[in-house]
Amino acid sequence: MRSPSLVTPTLRISEVFLSLQGEGPSAGTPAHFLRLQGCDVGCSWCDTKYSWEASGGRAAGLDDAWKEAEALGSSRMLVVTGGEPLQHPGIGAVLEAALGRWPVVEVETSGIAPPPLSHPRLFYNVSPKLSSATPRWRETWAHTGAWIAEPRATFKIVVADDDDLDRFMSWQREYGVPAERIMLMPEAMTAEVLRERQVWLAAHCVHRGLRMSPRLHVSLWGARRGV
Repeated sequence: MRSPSLVTPTLRISEVFLSLQGEGPSAGTPAHFLRLQGCDVGCSWCDTKYSWEASGGRAAGLDDAWKEAEALGSSRMLVVTGGEPLQHPGIGAVLEAALGRWPVVEVETSGIAPPPLSHPRLFYNVSPKLSSATPRWRETWAHTGAWIAEPRATFKIVVADDDDLDRFMSWQREYGVPAERIMLMPEAMTAEVLRERQVWLAAHCVHRGLRMSPRLHVSLWGARRGV
């Protein structure tokens, strides 16, 4: 296990809520969500741009953040998301502390940095970006080898059209990510677009032998805060 970095006195928090995990291998699982503030990856289709500005959100102590989450109700899983959690100071220590309170912890990340911590109950949904999403896409692939070496990391790739699928296939060939570690997810901000792209993507997943990730929160509630 890697040693975590030091905990900063406060976190920059965008929001804390209780919902269902909408994406990745744990989709449909009740979970607390800790959305940290700050991200400069700059994806054009991001549905949480309110979490980009590093000085935005609010300051909270680590214990206060845990109490706020637990006051919402009980769950066995905490999802640490953003923003970009791996750009948050002291994230390794934050995750270690979270593992002391929740049986399972998941992290949603672009992969812009290597894994900060490895633990049997800590899982990563790593979403390196395609060139259609951000000019910084290569930076999100730079640590792919480290993420492949992390056994509890799943690669969740957002695609919107056939060109994105071609880019993904090139990426998979270059970096050698095992097919069983990959999930393709349709890019969509509304339930209507999601339905269309799910049907399109499902056929490709069947053909290529790949898993498809849903976006349950979008289909249930739309792209809004607190879900």
